[in-house]
Amino acid sequence: MISMELGTIMVCFVGIPLLITAILSLVYSFQSMHRTNREKESIYECVDCGHVYAFARSRPMDRCPRCGHLNEAVRT
Repeated sequence: MISMELGTIMVCFVGIPLLITAILSLVYSFQSMHRTNREKESIYECVDCGHVYAFARSRPMDRCPRCGHLNEAVRT
Protein backbone atom coordinates (compact mmCIF):
# COMPACT_ATOMS: atom_id res chain seq x y z
CA MET A 1 0.00 0.00 0.00
CA ILE A 2 1.20 3.49 -0.87
CA SER A 3 1.24 5.87 2.05
CA MET A 4 0.73 9.56 1.29
CA GLU A 5 0.37 12.52 3.59
CA LEU A 6 -2.78 14.65 3.53
CA GLY A 7 -0.90 17.63 2.07
CA THR A 8 0.35 15.56 -0.85
CA ILE A 9 -3.14 14.27 -1.57
CA MET A 10 -4.52 17.83 -1.55
CA VAL A 11 -1.85 18.98 -3.99
CA CYS A 12 -2.52 16.07 -6.33
CA PHE A 13 -6.31 16.26 -6.40
CA VAL A 14 -6.91 20.01 -5.94
CA GLY A 15 -3.76 21.95 -6.74
CA ILE A 16 -2.80 20.38 -10.06
CA PRO A 17 -6.25 20.72 -11.72
CA LEU A 18 -6.45 24.29 -10.43
CA LEU A 19 -3.06 25.07 -11.95
CA ILE A 20 -4.08 23.55 -15.29
CA THR A 21 -7.30 25.60 -15.30
CA ALA A 22 -5.37 28.80 -14.57
CA ILE A 23 -2.89 28.13 -17.38
CA LEU A 24 -5.70 27.41 -19.88
CA SER A 25 -7.47 30.59 -18.82
CA LEU A 26 -4.34 32.65 -19.49
CA VAL A 27 -3.85 31.02 -22.90
CA TYR A 28 -7.44 31.73 -24.00
CA SER A 29 -7.37 35.31 -22.76
CA PHE A 30 -4.07 35.89 -24.58
CA GLN A 31 -5.59 34.55 -27.80
CA SER A 32 -8.70 36.73 -27.51
CA MET A 33 -6.56 39.84 -26.89
CA HIS A 34 -4.92 39.42 -30.28
CA ARG A 35 -8.14 39.13 -32.28
CA THR A 36 -8.51 41.90 -34.78
CA ASN A 37 -11.18 44.53 -34.27
CA ARG A 38 -12.80 43.52 -37.54
CA GLU A 39 -13.60 40.09 -36.09
CA LYS A 40 -15.29 41.72 -33.10
CA GLU A 41 -17.51 43.99 -35.24
CA SER A 42 -21.15 43.42 -36.04
CA ILE A 43 -22.24 44.43 -39.56
CA TYR A 44 -25.65 46.02 -40.09
CA GLU A 45 -27.62 46.95 -43.21
CA CYS A 46 -30.37 49.52 -42.88
CA VAL A 47 -33.70 48.36 -44.29
CA ASP A 48 -34.83 51.96 -44.91
CA CYS A 49 -31.89 53.68 -46.60
CA GLY A 50 -29.67 50.67 -47.50
CA HIS A 51 -26.67 52.05 -45.62
CA VAL A 52 -24.16 49.36 -44.55
CA TYR A 53 -22.27 50.05 -41.33
CA ALA A 54 -20.31 48.22 -38.63
CA PHE A 55 -20.04 48.68 -34.87
CA ALA A 56 -17.63 46.98 -32.48
CA ARG A 57 -20.42 46.40 -29.96
CA SER A 58 -22.13 43.08 -29.50
CA ARG A 59 -25.76 44.18 -29.70
CA PRO A 60 -28.48 42.31 -31.58
CA MET A 61 -29.93 45.61 -32.89
CA ASP A 62 -28.47 49.07 -33.45
CA ARG A 63 -29.54 52.39 -34.98
CA CYS A 64 -28.46 53.47 -38.43
CA PRO A 65 -26.11 56.49 -38.22
CA ARG A 66 -27.64 57.96 -41.40
CA CYS A 67 -31.43 57.75 -40.81
CA GLY A 68 -31.77 56.44 -37.20
CA HIS A 69 -33.79 53.33 -38.07
CA LEU A 70 -33.32 50.31 -35.75
CA ASN A 71 -31.75 47.35 -37.61
CA GLU A 72 -30.72 43.78 -36.83
CA ALA A 73 -27.15 42.62 -37.34
CA VAL A 74 -26.50 40.91 -40.67
CA ARG A 75 -23.26 39.33 -39.46
CA THR A 76 -21.77 39.21 -35.99
